[in-house]
Amino acid sequence: MASTPAESRIQSQKLRYCRYADTQQFSLLPSVILPSCTFKFIDYFSASPIVETSASGPVTLRFDSLASWTAYFSEKFKALQTMHLISGAGEFTKISEDECEVVFAVIYHAAPKEGETEWQGAGGGHYHERWVKQKDEEGKEDWFMKSLRFERLYWKYVE
Repeated sequence: MASTPAESRIQSQKLRYCRYADTQQFSLLPSVILPSCTFKFIDYFSASPIVETSASGPVTLRFDSLASWTAYFSEKFKALQTMHLISGAGEFTKISEDECEVVFAVIYHAAPKEGETEWQGAGGGHYHERWVKQKDEEGKEDWFMKSLRFERLYWKYVE
């Protein structure tokens, strides 16, 4: 089944989000994500270089803006190389002409930037997102991420 123009654009924006995070081009994220975007990361397997270990069970990270998300991840990603791979086109639910809910499956890899003998990690899960159509800085309509909830279902960490 062919994608609608909205689905195609949101898919493209999602791929840009992953590329900007992987290449640490955080200054480009406002072309994809609203400043007021909220983020929630549910980490069912607490041991990770991104999330501090918790003795009390699953870790949840929350950010109430793109700025707070960027501050956290730009620091965490400094020493890492990552690769996010979106699996499939996404599952779209149209809320209105200007709003969609989308679920994307993702697989990702992470390792230190330097060296080949340290740890490596591979994980995966689902992004549950809300996207809205708004005007960009130039007054052109585009699709922007309004909220993101990531539920990690898999994490394998090897040293």
